[in-house]
Amino acid sequence: MPAARSSFLGEALTHNAAISARSLSSMCAAPHGLPSPPTAEVEEDGEAGKGEAGSPPTPPYRQQHLPPSTDEEMDERSPYDRVLYGLHHDPRWLKEVTLGRRVGFYRFRGELGQGNFSTVRLAVHQLTRDKVAIKVIDKSKLDQKTQRMLAREIANMDTLAHPNIIRLFEVVESLSRIHLVLEFAGGGELFNTITTEGRMTEAQAAAVFTQVLSAITYLHGLSIIHRDIKAENVFVSGPGHVKLGDFGFSTRVSDLEQQLSTFCGSPPYAAPELYKDESYLGPAVDTWALGVLLFFILTADMPFKAPTVAGLKRHILTGVYETPSHVSPEAASLISSLLVQDPSERPTTATIADHPFLSDAPCPATASRPLCSRPNLRQYA
Repeated sequence: MPAARSSFLGEALTHNAAISARSLSSMCAAPHGLPSPPTAEVEEDGEAGKGEAGSPPTPPYRQQHLPPSTDEEMDERSPYDRVLYGLHHDPRWLKEVTLGRRVGFYRFRGELGQGNFSTVRLAVHQLTRDKVAIKVIDKSKLDQKTQRMLAREIANMDTLAHPNIIRLFEVVESLSRIHLVLEFAGGGELFNTITTEGRMTEAQAAAVFTQVLSAITYLHGLSIIHRDIKAENVFVSGPGHVKLGDFGFSTRVSDLEQQLSTFCGSPPYAAPELYKDESYLGPAVDTWALGVLLFFILTADMPFKAPTVAGLKRHILTGVYETPSHVSPEAASLISSLLVQDPSERPTTATIADHPFLSDAPCPATASRPLCSRPNLRQYA
């Protein structure tokens, strides 16, 4: 089956020049995300890959995928070549692809979660044995608006490299689905951790909050607004270590003073200006959500709650909430500075980082000093 660029990704690439060559290659790959065959360089004397007289030359990549004549020949191939051969010729692997149990170099292991248009599944890379989370999106369920949102999500994530942000490794497209291959955080959602184990100590909360703050500072430095900060989108990747994910509502602005108008995010985390049907500044909306997140981490409860969205809106516009007595004055001070009704009075991420509540929190890793890195696949080639 010949590879073809779908109408969706064709539009996505047209509207998102920020997508790098790595993702361009992945999104325009052959069916099931197989690497595109390399272009054969034809020497001037015409000898390279020459077949029988009168017949077209056999490109080197075709020769590479031909069945081995002996077991010894197969053993001499690199691990990458053996896997690539299996993906093209092994009936068992081809059946797994057909049944949706495998995509490209990844074999699915189980389901991690579901959304309106997608399913997140655990998968393992055939070569590295690394676990990844693959967001599987059914293209038939996407309208023009959700297509634009997905294209924006891919374009924004493709530029990010921060130890407290879930990485997008590649995008693989088939005829009916789009697969976002994401970094896997084995601890699951911070929301589930807190609802199961209870609120964190203030030292733990400060450490976790500082990491999310580091991620948001990095995003705002790139003029990217997340617009959906919540405990469900913060993932535990190890003891005391978290990563921010889900960039479906994210947007890139021309500058941080640009006015936005689309209501985005989860209602309990939404800033009051979002409920006023007014234009708003992106950084201030993220800052408000950080205040709600910190309150939740420290109390395992929400500052504003109601059985209906209308009731929730009234509480948020009033701005009145009750801080439990176990929350220290320093923590309460930081929360109150973030949950200010006037967005112009909310602190910047730099000011937040200097708050006394965070003074003893361990310094998070930075983009230039990551805690971990993905294994280099070139060692398998």
